[in-house]
Amino acid sequence: MRKNIIFILGFLTLTFFTSSCLKDDLGENWTDSLKGKMYAQIVNNGLRSFTINNGTADQTISIFVNIATDTPPGSDVTLTFAIDPDAVDAYNAADTTRNFVTCPNISLPSATLVIEAGTRNGYIDVTLKRADLLDLNTQYIVPVSIVGATNGVIIASNFKTTLIQVPVANRWEGSYLMSGYALRAGDPVLTGNFSNIPWKLGTNGAKSVVFYKTQCWGDGKSTVGGIGPWTLTVDDSGGDNNPMPVVVTDPANAAVTNNPAYNSRYEPSTKTFYISVYWGNGPLHRAACDTLVYSGPY
Repeated sequence: MRKNIIFILGFLTLTFFTSSCLKDDLGENWTDSLKGKMYAQIVNNGLRSFTINNGTADQTISIFVNIATDTPPGSDVTLTFAIDPDAVDAYNAADTTRNFVTCPNISLPSATLVIEAGTRNGYIDVTLKRADLLDLNTQYIVPVSIVGATNGVIIASNFKTTLIQVPVANRWEGSYLMSGYALRAGDPVLTGNFSNIPWKLGTNGAKSVVFYKTQCWGDGKSTVGGIGPWTLTVDDSGGDNNPMPVVVTDPANAAVTNNPAYNSRYEPSTKTFYISVYWGNGPLHRAACDTLVYSGPY
C-alpha cells in the first residue's frame, strides 16, 4: 500500500526558516536573537501519524532536518541522531490516555547527517524492517532525536524530537469503487441507485476499516443517502477460501445495523465487500445495499 513513506514539508522559505521556526515554550520569537546563531531542528516535529505497508520489505522513513540561521553555515555541519525511546515514555507520562510503544525493528542506516556549507537542510533516514511481524492493535511510535551538532550549532530543545506514529495497514485498507442502492422511505431525494463512486477504507485496528462519506465526492459533502462513516469489522477466522462475515457499525449512530435478511460479507477472491445495512428509525427508516470493489492502494 505504501512502499515508502517520505515526509516532505513543502513551500519552505527562507522567511519560515529564520522567522517562524524557533519559539520557546513561552511563545517568544527568537528572530531578534537569531543573528549569528545556528539552531538544528526537525522541522515537522511533534507527533505525526502515517500508515505503513504490512509487508516483508524494508521501508524507509525520511525526516526533514533544518539549520535555522540568518546566514547559511560557512562550513559543513554534522548532526547526530538517535532512536529515542525515552521520548516515547515522556509522551505517555504527559498524556496518560496514550500507551505508545517504541516500534521494534527500526534503525538509522547512518546516525549522522552532513549539512554542507552554504546549505541549511537535508534528510535523515530511518529503516523499518518486517512490518508484517507487528501487532496491528499496538500503537507504535518511531522516535528520533537530534543528539549532537558540530561547528557551534545549537540543538533547538523544543524542535529536536519527532514522534512518528506508524499504524500498520490491514489487508482491507485501500481505495474502492462503490455501487448500490439507497432508500429513505418517503424521500425521493435520498432514494436511488449509484455506481462507481470512489471511497477510501482506512485501517481501524487489526480487522476493521472505516469508510468515510467525506471521501465520496472528494469535497467533504455527504454521500447518497447520507451513508457513512461506518466501521466494517471482518471475521476472517474461516480462511481465505470462504466468504468473511462483516458487521457494520457506526460509533455516532447506534441505529446502524446489519440487515438480518442479507449475508453481509467480504469475498477474498475478488476483494469485494457486499453489505446491506439499516440506519435510522421511524417512518424515514433507511436502508442501503452496497458493493465495494477494491480498486487500488489507499
